[in-house]
Amino acid sequence: MTFRFIVFFALAALIFTSYVSAGQSDIIALTNVGTTPSSIYPGDIVTINFTVQNASATGQIAEETVVSFGELNSNYFEVVKGSENLGSISGRDSKPVSLRLNVLANVLPGNYQVPIKVTYMNGTTQLTHTDEINLDLSSCRILKVEDIALSSSTPHIGDTLGISATIKNVCATSARNVGVELRPVSKSTIAPFVVPEGTTKKIGDMPPMGSAEVSFSVLLGDRVAADTYVFSIDANCDDCTKTFTNQFSFLALGKPELVFSSIDYSVEGALGNDKQIMQGSPFTLSIQLDNIGKEKAKAVEVVIDFGSGIKGAGKSFLGNIDPDDSGAAVFSLSAGYDAKPGAQPGTITVRYIDETAKTQEFSQTYSLYVNEVPPTSPVVYIFILVLLIAVLGLIYFIVRFVFRQLAIRKAQSR
Repeated sequence: MTFRFIVFFALAALIFTSYVSAGQSDIIALTNVGTTPSSIYPGDIVTINFTVQNASATGQIAEETVVSFGELNSNYFEVVKGSENLGSISGRDSKPVSLRLNVLANVLPGNYQVPIKVTYMNGTTQLTHTDEINLDLSSCRILKVEDIALSSSTPHIGDTLGISATIKNVCATSARNVGVELRPVSKSTIAPFVVPEGTTKKIGDMPPMGSAEVSFSVLLGDRVAADTYVFSIDANCDDCTKTFTNQFSFLALGKPELVFSSIDYSVEGALGNDKQIMQGSPFTLSIQLDNIGKEKAKAVEVVIDFGSGIKGAGKSFLGNIDPDDSGAAVFSLSAGYDAKPGAQPGTITVRYIDETAKTQEFSQTYSLYVNEVPPTSPVVYIFILVLLIAVLGLIYFIVRFVFRQLAIRKAQSR
């Protein structure tokens, strides 16, 4: 009887122990492991994607589930996103996870194990599932084109644009036979730009984590149009699987250039010489401007000042003058009766807004010649006197004729 009790209690203890062990068993598995990018190089930020699956066949629930990296080697990796809280995972259920880390640039190519830790509650027991994900680092052949600098972001046509950049080898291995090219993006060819020293530069071998400076000089010739242009600086090496590039842009500006093409005047109602300005004579002054530059001259106005001897409005607004076009300012003026005979020195000032929205002006001196009105000839006075006598005589005869007709009518009425 005693033996039976012993056997019974032994079997009960074994069943109880099996139940406890089943309640504490690891029910987590990692599946569907992948990385983004699939090809990993030193210096990359890598997203590790996988699925956390509850593999329990008895319906046990993993609760308070937290996924994180295990102990990472700080000489190789830097954590970007190190954990995710998944909550509860029912039996045979699964949840996706994405963790992220940065592979340091000085890490050598090879195979590395990334530890993953999953902590969860199975019943009343906290369990930890550990696993490792394999990262295969490819041989690094990565160049970076950085710190592009321009001597001006808005060069003018006719200027030389300086371009510089830093080429970096971000890998822990050497980059062999590195070359750099300046390439147009917004145009199919480098023309009409001129690069005197050529569009390619040879750097040669670059040590691990090394850098080199490159520079180009680009001449904006007369055939360059005022516009925005996009270029790139491309870097490559013997073992590089692709070209590494960085783009930049600049705005080529043309300058408006106004010149006086003609200054002319004519006297209104002149019986003889229409270029002879007399005291009191009205005349028209015309000033023509040509834009021989590469850019529009905006809000053009012409201001004249010939002193008090010349009367009339002294400002004329022409508006915009396009390249290879012209505009004329016309002034209606008159010489004062009190204007001193001789040269009337004046200033013609042109103002306009240039391509940088700044007001520009230039001036030119110009003289108008006023002639004195000649003294009146005695013949004129005699002519006026004769004309006056004739008019008075005519009036006399008209009045006399009227009175005679009135007297005749009055006599006939009697």
